[in-house]
Amino acid sequence: MAALFAKFALLLILWGLFLFWWVEWLIFPTSTGADYKANAIKNTSSDFLDLNGPYYLMWTLPVFLFAIIALLYLEVRERYPDSRRRTGELPKWRQFLAKISSALWTQPILVRTPMGVLTAADLLIIALVGFTFLWIFCYPLLPALDLVDASKMKPGINRWMIKVGRVGTWTGRGWYVLMALLFFPISRGSPILRLVNIPYENAVRYHRWLGHISLWILLAHSITFSLHIYYTGGRTTQTIWEWKRFGVSNLAGVISMLAGIVMWVTSLELVRKYFFDMFYITHHMYLLVFAFGCWHVGDFASFYFLGCVTLFFIDRFLRAVQSRKAISVLSAQVLPSGLIKLKFPKSPSLKYSALGLIYINVPSVSKFQWHPFSTTSSSLEKNDEMSICIKPQGGWTRDLLESLTQTETEKKAASCPLKIFAEGPYGPESDYFLRYKTLVLVAGGVGITPFMAIIRDLLCRYKNEQESLPENVELIWCVPRETDLETLRDISPDQIYPEFVSSKLKICVSCFVTRENFGDLKKTKSAGVGALLDSEEIVFVGTDHDQPRKEVTHIGESNLWIAAVIAAATTGFIIIHGIFHIAIVRPNNHSNAPFFFEHGSAHAVDTGPQGKSFPTVLTVTFLFISLFLGVVIFGGAVVLAWMWSKRSLSKTAFIVSPPNSSSPVSAVTGGAADLEGNQSSLLEQASIVGGSRPSIAGLFEDVGEKYSDGEELCVLVSGPESLQESVADSCRRRNFTNCNTQFQFHSISFDL
Repeated sequence: MAALFAKFALLLILWGLFLFWWVEWLIFPTSTGADYKANAIKNTSSDFLDLNGPYYLMWTLPVFLFAIIALLYLEVRERYPDSRRRTGELPKWRQFLAKISSALWTQPILVRTPMGVLTAADLLIIALVGFTFLWIFCYPLLPALDLVDASKMKPGINRWMIKVGRVGTWTGRGWYVLMALLFFPISRGSPILRLVNIPYENAVRYHRWLGHISLWILLAHSITFSLHIYYTGGRTTQTIWEWKRFGVSNLAGVISMLAGIVMWVTSLELVRKYFFDMFYITHHMYLLVFAFGCWHVGDFASFYFLGCVTLFFIDRFLRAVQSRKAISVLSAQVLPSGLIKLKFPKSPSLKYSALGLIYINVPSVSKFQWHPFSTTSSSLEKNDEMSICIKPQGGWTRDLLESLTQTETEKKAASCPLKIFAEGPYGPESDYFLRYKTLVLVAGGVGITPFMAIIRDLLCRYKNEQESLPENVELIWCVPRETDLETLRDISPDQIYPEFVSSKLKICVSCFVTRENFGDLKKTKSAGVGALLDSEEIVFVGTDHDQPRKEVTHIGESNLWIAAVIAAATTGFIIIHGIFHIAIVRPNNHSNAPFFFEHGSAHAVDTGPQGKSFPTVLTVTFLFISLFLGVVIFGGAVVLAWMWSKRSLSKTAFIVSPPNSSSPVSAVTGGAADLEGNQSSLLEQASIVGGSRPSIAGLFEDVGEKYSDGEELCVLVSGPESLQESVADSCRRRNFTNCNTQFQFHSISFDL
C-alpha cells in the first residue's frame, strides 16, 4: 500500500511539474507572463546570482526536478512492480484508459508520409509543440503589427520593414521553446523518455522533426532581421557583424545560424547514408550552435533552454565514461549467410530489455562511427554475457566482416582482430509486448535480430514460471536468400526451455525467400537444414584468455545513481556559477542597477565603476565553464563513487576461459559449430515459401481468422521503411474495418 501511495504521489508531482513548465511557456508572451517574471525577479533575486537566480528557478530547475523525480518513480516501480495483467483482466476504468492509450500509441493514422508512419500520439505531440510555438509567435505579433499600421511613420521609414522586424523578434523568441525541446529526445538514457516508455530509436524521429523546424525558424529569424536592419537603418555591414559589449550580439547569432545550416545540410538522409563520417563530425557543430546562440541572446535568456541541454550533456558525459575502455570479445562468428555474431561479457547486475540495443565502435574500421545493434540475447538467460548480430550491408559492416575473415596466418598471429568500445544497452523501460496474448512479429532481413531476443526472453520467462505471458508467437520473416535463414539455428527452444513442447507457448515460423524460386518447402532435417549445415565456413574468434575480462557495465543500471549524478551536477553548476558571479561579475557592476528586457530576457543595466557594463560574452562564458565543471567535477565525483562501489562488491578477477584449450583462436567449418549445438532449432520448425514477396494484408487476414475472439494482437515490425509502411497500412485498414480483433502496431527502427 505504501508503494502504491508513493507511486501515486510521485506521478502527481511529475504532472504538476510538467504543467507548470508548459504553462510558463503559454504565458511567456502575455502581460500575465511579464508580471509573473517581474514578481519572480523581485522576490527571488539575490547577491549570489542576481537575475540568473530567478531565471534558473523559473525555467531550468523544474526540468532538473522532473528528471530526478522521474528516476525516483522508476526506482519505486522497479522494486514494487505492478502485477502483469492483460487489458481484458483489468477493472473497467483501467480498461478504458488502457484502450485510449493503445489507440494513441499503436493505431497508425497516416502512412507513407515524408515523416514516416504517424500514430495518433505522434500527431498529438506535433500539435502540442506546434500550438505552443504558434502561440508564442502569434499572440504578441498580431497586436504589434496592428500597432505599426496605426502608427504614423517618419519620412523614409518603410512600414513593411518595421513589420518584418517584429516578425524577426518573435521568431527568435519562439525559437526558445524549440531549443528547449531539441535535446531531450537524443539523451539515450533520458529519464523522461524512460518515464513515458518511448524507445530511443523512436525518439530520434522527434529530434529530427524539431531539428528541421528549428533551423527553418532560425533561418527566418536571421533573414527578417537582416532585411529590417538594411531597410530601416542602412547599416547592415556595421550592425550584422557587430559584437556588442553588452546585450544582443548579432555576429554571434550569424555564426550560430551558419553552423546550424552546415549541420542541417550534412544531416540530410542522403549525406547521412553515404557519408556518415561527414555527418558525424559536422553534427558536433551543435556545440557552436548552442554556444554562439547563448552569446547571442545573453546569459539570462539561456536559462529558457538550459535544462534539457544540461541533461543531454550529463548523458553525453556518462556515455564518454562508459566507452573510455575497450570491452572483451568472448567470441565472433561469421555464419554462412555472412551474418556476424559477437558475444561480450557484461556485468551480472546489468539488466536490459529484450528490445534493447547497444552502440559499438570499432576503431580499426572507423574511429568516428558508432552503430546501434539489437541484442539477440536475454538478460534472463545468461546474466554475465550478451550478444548481437550484424548483417554486412553498408561500407562499415563490410569492413568489419573483412577484419574477421583474415587469412589463416593472420588468425594465428593475433588473439583477436577486434578492439571494440560499447555504449549502452538502451531500450524501452518495460517490455510492452508481454501484456499481449498473441504476438505477430514481422521482420525483413536483419530485422529478425530483435525478435530473436524476444523469443529467447519468452522462453526464459516460461522456464522461470512467470505468469500472464504471451502464448502465441507468429513470426513472419522475409529474406532475399535461403542461406539467410541460417540465423534461425541460433535458437533451440528445447534447449532453453526443456518443457517447451508441452507448454502453452506456441511459436509458428513462416519464412519467405524473395530472390530464390525453389517452390514451397516444409523445413525438415533432411531438406534444407542439411544444406545449410554443409555451407561455407563459420569463423570463431576468442579473446586472449591471459587478459582480464572487460565487461559491458553502465551506471544507468541504477536509477538512484543516475539521480545522484543529475542532482550533484546541477547543484555544482549553480554553486560554481554563483561563485563566479560573486568573485568576478559583481565587483565590476553596481548591485542596485535597473534592468531592461531584450530578446525576451532581463538584462541588468550596469555602468560599473568605470562607467562600463560587464561584458555579456564573459558572463555567458562563465556560464559554460560552470556547466562544464558542474558536470565533470561534481557529477564525475558521483560516478567515481559508483565505480568504487562496483569494485568493492566484486573483487574477484574474471578470467576469460577459451572455448578451445589448445588455442584462443580457432576456425571451425561446416556444421560442427552449430550455434546452440542442438538440431531442434526454429529453422527446423519453419515453413518456407520461395520466389515472391508475401502479401502482408493476406497474411494478416489468416492471422485474424486464427485469433478471432476479440483479443488485441501485438504487431511488431522490424525492417526497411517499405516493410514498416506496408505493415502499418494493413493494420490501419483492418482496425478501421474490423473492430473485433485489433492489430496494435509497434515498430523497431535502425535508422538512427
